[in-house]
Amino acid sequence: MVKKGNSYTTELEKARRYVLRLLGRRSYSKKEVNDKLSKQGFGKVIIEQVREELTKLNLINDEEFAILYVEAKLSGKPKGHLLLIRELQRKGINPEIIKKVLAQLLPKKKEFLLAKKLAKRKMKEQKSLGRISTKQKLYFYLRGRGFQDELIEEVIEKII
Repeated sequence: MVKKGNSYTTELEKARRYVLRLLGRRSYSKKEVNDKLSKQGFGKVIIEQVREELTKLNLINDEEFAILYVEAKLSGKPKGHLLLIRELQRKGINPEIIKKVLAQLLPKKKEFLLAKKLAKRKMKEQKSLGRISTKQKLYFYLRGRGFQDELIEEVIEKII
């Protein structure tokens, strides 16, 4: 039984302010908010209530979070499907949302072009290596960036 006294409302307000401060810097998934509040020592009831309130206000939205996260990870040194899936799962994003967001933002053709661009950039750095060694380096580099085996093989065949 949770008491709805003064200490409860004070704790609730502290938790709310804490999460709003966090959300002022960047967006968070529901799981991340849960973890942050839990780490601060807030109880399950407070955490659930704050999360519910902020979800209703659309300040916490896993789908929007996933879209922003994937867009950020595709700029600069892009990541492939596998790595993005793993990272989003770690952040507590629902598999259906992950599937939808990746289908929207990283279709196969775009992923191929990103992998090809990365591979070409890496090849410029590895000019002096032999053909087999270059293939191996490219394979492990792209695999480490989260690209799928079939896609990597396709890219390597195109550029070597």
